[in-house]
Amino acid sequence: MNKSPANGPAEKPERISEAEHAVMEVLWDRGTATAAEVCEQVCNQRDWSLATVKTLLSRLVQKQAIETRPDGRRYIYSPLIARADYVGGESRRLVDRLFGGKAASLVAHLAETEALTPDDLSEIEALLKDLKQ
Repeated sequence: MNKSPANGPAEKPERISEAEHAVMEVLWDRGTATAAEVCEQVCNQRDWSLATVKTLLSRLVQKQAIETRPDGRRYIYSPLIARADYVGGESRRLVDRLFGGKAASLVAHLAETEALTPDDLSEIEALLKDLKQ
């Protein structure tokens, strides 16, 4: 079984592709959606068809990232993993893979490449201050 926001932790789903992530974002924002509703949100931006969205939804069901329930002739989809849990896992994988597991190295890299704005730096400083207390 997977992590359901209501049921607590279980094993993690397979990795979610960038395209599947776009579908997950719609489901996280809406809570539940039909394939047509997901398509309304992403098809024009990504030049996808409804069939593409249905394929991605099917993959996410197989990966146990979402669940589906019949509603007449259509299906309603809802996430089984919380956005925060997904982001946390992906963040950890990024830090582990690219920065040897050291988050400070990531922040240093962003600072060195001028990817952080003064507002970003202020937010990071405030977060660190809060964490120290």
